[in-house]
Amino acid sequence: MVNPYLKDFRVQVKSRFAEDSDTMTYSQWIEKNTTFKKRPFSFKGYEFQRQIVDDMSTNMSVIKCSQIGLTEVQMRKFAAFLARNVAVSGIFTLPNDDMYRRVSTTRFAPVVNGEKVFNLGFEKPIRRMDLYQVNQSFGYFVGNKESDATSINADLLFHDEVDLSNQEMLGLFQSRLQGSDIRITQGFSTPTFEGFGVDATYRTSDQHEYMAKCSHCNSWNIPEFTPKHVIIPGFPSDLNDLTEIDADIASRLSLSEAYVQCQTCHRPLNLHDPELRQWVPRFAGRRGRGYRVTPFCTPRITIEYMVDQLIQYKQKDAMRRFYNTVLGMPYNDSNARLSEPEIRAIMDGSAVPQHGKVPIMVGIDMGITCHMVIMALGQEVPTIIGWRQVIATNLIDELKTLMRDYDLIGGCIDRNPYTPLAEEIRDLTDQRIIPVEYANSVLAPAVNIKKTELDELSHIQANRTIMLDAVVGAVRKRRIRFAGYGSHEALIVQHLRDMVRIEEPDTSAIWQKLTGNDHFFHALAYVMFAFRANEALLFRSDADPRMAFAANPLIAEVQSEPEISMKRRRSEPMLLGAI
Repeated sequence: MVNPYLKDFRVQVKSRFAEDSDTMTYSQWIEKNTTFKKRPFSFKGYEFQRQIVDDMSTNMSVIKCSQIGLTEVQMRKFAAFLARNVAVSGIFTLPNDDMYRRVSTTRFAPVVNGEKVFNLGFEKPIRRMDLYQVNQSFGYFVGNKESDATSINADLLFHDEVDLSNQEMLGLFQSRLQGSDIRITQGFSTPTFEGFGVDATYRTSDQHEYMAKCSHCNSWNIPEFTPKHVIIPGFPSDLNDLTEIDADIASRLSLSEAYVQCQTCHRPLNLHDPELRQWVPRFAGRRGRGYRVTPFCTPRITIEYMVDQLIQYKQKDAMRRFYNTVLGMPYNDSNARLSEPEIRAIMDGSAVPQHGKVPIMVGIDMGITCHMVIMALGQEVPTIIGWRQVIATNLIDELKTLMRDYDLIGGCIDRNPYTPLAEEIRDLTDQRIIPVEYANSVLAPAVNIKKTELDELSHIQANRTIMLDAVVGAVRKRRIRFAGYGSHEALIVQHLRDMVRIEEPDTSAIWQKLTGNDHFFHALAYVMFAFRANEALLFRSDADPRMAFAANPLIAEVQSEPEISMKRRRSEPMLLGAI
């Protein structure tokens, strides 16, 4: 009788070690040991994937377009790492629980359950939606929550769809590698906005580009979706950008005859021959590894397909999606985000009045570190003369000093997350500084006055989008001036560029954080909203707040008389009781 343990050992040796060696790359291992649709896995048509799969750099970022096959190979690479290394742990993150469940059950589970090489040594390995045992190693699938980022130790982190994930949580996951000697982190994502997520990390990397060698003149090219690279017979000579193509123009183009040309000799490039393609870094000396995968990395994505997608996204008014998913490019829409030149155009380092009878309003964004802006009134253009970062426990003392040095007219403060402190400041300032709470709904009214059970002012609920729109409008139309920023100059620019306006299908819009470093942006929103809140409280609650809002010199199309925006709102009980 054959010893079952000896038989099992022979199966393991035959299945694993015969198809593995120290010199075998990860792409070769995947080809030798895994299948796709019941055939040996192949990189044919996607040869650019090989180097990405073989690269085990400890810090790697990959920008990718959609439908390029990278999610498939990175899951196989993840499983191969677990199989080829003894007793290691890996974490594969996705932006949320719904995505991790879908990818885990429909894409990863069939691979590890169906391939013999991932089922050695254990008759019943642990296999759950969130946990996969591969020999003596374990792979975790998680949805990028704080509980996931603080409860699992790992040697390897794979982050899929980085830009859709909570960036703070991605940073927290790094703590999971502290006990490992391997410490590999690799992120993959379609980009969203310039300087955010995967684009930000790629910019600090060595920036590999998949170059194409011309078979005629031997020069190297980086194909792009521009008229300089892409030649489409019939394309109008007066157009400078391929994204100007619409359905009418496309009907007159010979898309099936389009090609990518060499920038040196202007002859067609052969993108089908992998021998003429090569990954080349722009900055070879940098430690971080980066790859940019575009639709030109594979011959399977044609120019005709790209143009068809362009027209469809244009019809849906979703050009950002076209850039992100089809071209694999971050989007920079001037309407969606403040530019650095727009911000610097209103920055003035000249001296400003500091103390005395200068009337001011303040805006405060709350947090462990509070961000406060001080606006001086009574000038031709309202000016921010103070930018302060104050620890929350010191905020009361800071405001007492401010009230001593200036003539405080009014202001607004973030009601959350420290509601008792915000209410204490409301009472300290005799209700001149009003707690404001962002309304949950994007369709919420601009101003919604909330009272206590004693019919006194509690706080104001406000439409977040309208408040942030007002900041951007004032900056772009130069109805506000920045001064007194000192060493905070770069920080202000960073905070004001950290918010992006996202248009929703229902014609509403939301402002989305990029990194979360946006505090002075919100402080500006509060100080500007103080005009609206002050005027709303001057009138009865049933008055149309838009009439009062027209007096706001920051936002109204025609600037009103300066004294209108400086009306004082007294806080005697009789007046408040009548609101």
